[in-house]
Amino acid sequence: MTFPACARIHLNRLRCNYREICKKIAPARLIPVVKADAYGHGAIPVSRCLVDEGADFLAVAQYREAMELRESGIGIPILIFGRIMADELSEAIRAGFRITLFGEEDIDWIEKTSGSQQAVVHVNFETGMGRVGVMPDRVPQFLDRLARSRRCIWEGMYSHFATADETDKTYARQQLFHFTALISQLEAKKVLPPVVHMANSGAVLDMPQSYFNACRCGIILYGHYPSKETSRSIPLKQVMNLETLVAHTRRLPPGHNVSYGCRWKTDRETTIAVLPIGYADGVRRHLTERLQVGIAGRRYPVVGTITMDQIMVDVGDDPISVGDPVLIWGESENARIQALDVAEAMGSIPYELTCGVSRRVPRVFVDD
Repeated sequence: MTFPACARIHLNRLRCNYREICKKIAPARLIPVVKADAYGHGAIPVSRCLVDEGADFLAVAQYREAMELRESGIGIPILIFGRIMADELSEAIRAGFRITLFGEEDIDWIEKTSGSQQAVVHVNFETGMGRVGVMPDRVPQFLDRLARSRRCIWEGMYSHFATADETDKTYARQQLFHFTALISQLEAKKVLPPVVHMANSGAVLDMPQSYFNACRCGIILYGHYPSKETSRSIPLKQVMNLETLVAHTRRLPPGHNVSYGCRWKTDRETTIAVLPIGYADGVRRHLTERLQVGIAGRRYPVVGTITMDQIMVDVGDDPISVGDPVLIWGESENARIQALDVAEAMGSIPYELTCGVSRRVPRVFVDD
């Protein structure tokens, strides 16, 4: 079936990225992050592919994301980064999900609501992200409370870098120092949990001292470097190709306006190709006159305001025809357009770009 637009998910590229990351961080284990529908790639097929490759742990943001995976038959441990709601706790424990603790109140809550069940937990420690986690001045009280808990099995601990994808690693090194000092304290008390993880994608690329015995990776699994500032120490392949086709072509005279607002007009006689994809599909309006697309091995500029369902491309006098395939981003036989470049053109990051590909765009999975 031909679609006006599709996100073609290359599972073979995902496998390659997974293997390269595992090679880089060995002997640490890799915890693939598949939250937000695997960053827009399709959490269930992606997770199945990763399990086939040997993944023995996954991570998501919300209970319902974990449950979707479990109900699809994925039985390995799944860490939930976010807070579990009261009506979710009992089933989360039964499903074997790893629950994140952020403070002593979470232990109290689990003991009051879990009945006779024991929850396997990971503790998030605040080291400088300023978002969630056990604050440094509460660590002694928290550890004392956790040691007295009958309902919490402490499996893991983690923290999160704020600047690991930036050139200046000063702040990231400070965070790592605080986390490492905490690990030393726990080792001295003989209470260090078996799974310790801090490295995200940026840290995996540039901070090997942060690997400990597990690393959490999201964006690099899907073939994108977190920023222009990180190293390229792991070769990556873009897993998602966002593709469409030429739906119409129209020859316009000089001085003819194109699209809403009449903000762009032809400066010569030219052909405008109309593509059936727009901001409702994930090609953001911010990309107006900042985006180039790939057609027949060449790049052409998007002109005029990007609309909900269509974008217009100036193809000049080239013999572009209705039905010709178009690459918005990704890698094909005759084109390579980095999602990172597209994201930066609209002042964003590749995470937002792939997560923003809407449900209207079918995911087509290939494994060649």
